Amino acid sequence: MTNRRAILKTAGVLGTGCLAGCLGGDSDGESIRPVAIEEWPPESYNNELNTWNWYAEWNEWGTEAFAEEYDLDSYSTETYASPGDWFTNLQSNPENHGIDQIGAFSEWQYRAVEEDLLEPIPIDMMPNVEIPDQYLDVHREQFWSDDGAGGLYGIPHSIVISPIVMYNTEELQDPGESIDILWDEEFADEISMIAHQPAILCEAGALYTGQDPTDPDDFEEIQEVLEQQRDLVFTYADDHQTQMQLVMSGDATLGSHMDGRAFRAIYNHGGDVDWFIPEEGATWGTDTLVIPKNAPNPVTSTMYLDYLFSDEGMEQLIDTSLYRPPVANDEFTDGELGEIIRENWTDEWEKEGDAEDFIDDLVLTEETMDNLYHNWPRSDEVIERYDEIWTAVTAG
Repeated sequence: MTNRRAILKTAGVLGTGCLAGCLGGDSDGESIRPVAIEEWPPESYNNELNTWNWYAEWNEWGTEAFAEEYDLDSYSTETYASPGDWFTNLQSNPENHGIDQIGAFSEWQYRAVEEDLLEPIPIDMMPNVEIPDQYLDVHREQFWSDDGAGGLYGIPHSIVISPIVMYNTEELQDPGESIDILWDEEFADEISMIAHQPAILCEAGALYTGQDPTDPDDFEEIQEVLEQQRDLVFTYADDHQTQMQLVMSGDATLGSHMDGRAFRAIYNHGGDVDWFIPEEGATWGTDTLVIPKNAPNPVTSTMYLDYLFSDEGMEQLIDTSLYRPPVANDEFTDGELGEIIRENWTDEWEKEGDAEDFIDDLVLTEETMDNLYHNWPRSDEVIERYDEIWTAVTAG
């Protein structure tokens, strides 16, 4: 864990008995579950907030702005590189983890739900959370609470495509359109595969062998081709940043990654990088915001989640991460969000390249979506076998 930041706005108050969470308003916001919130905005909430998210810059902007808006006494943010970090923390300290909100994605959200580690969130009463049905319906089908309380386990905030092929344009000019290039012996010791979690590596093997990456029928074949590829791979990157930098620097000619990281390489850093979705397909999924069970400040966390979905929150998501928020295509091409991107692109946001190229990258056409598998649901068998294959391949 890195980048811990804690600001004590009113240190004297905290030092005199407010450590468990001071209250805004006149009732006990600390004890109210998110799905028990009866009015919006809630009248009472605790004056503290502790968040974990791998969208570090977005989260740091959000907590600071939210703390100022709602006059919080203190807040803290933490960044993690692997989803196992927060999951292990919740498992080890289910009642005293001290975390109010976490950035997650479908598989680890599922694991946490299965272990009863998350709170359902009252999405239907949160005014800023307006997500198109094409992205939200599938999430509702899989993660709607069935404990009688209602609410959704995790709110999608970004649409992510993986594995994409990312390559250095100084080293490779004509990569073609197939995932086969990641198995091309011409690039022996020039390939880096993102492998920070089992699914993304095994999905590449599934696509290479013509299988559905969310429901493959031949695990042995996936392991076999990944072991064959191992002789060509000079590293398995265990975090997003490292993989992006390897391709940007040319240390890796090409490799697998997520589309959002390709955007960062191109438009944040002006890197000699390009990318494509393999003709064999890829998966699309959602990065989400979740609230852990036994969060010390659940009402404040719910309010903060809604705050991140405000217009300014979505603008900041794009500026700080360049990932794709869950909005309709015409919001990028003809809507206010597209206008904000164009207006701020060069002078305010200091991005590289052309804003219109980035907007084109954000748009997901029907043709593109038809070539993608939604990455959820997947069975426990797929999760377990992918874990086994990933361990065998990366440790080999």
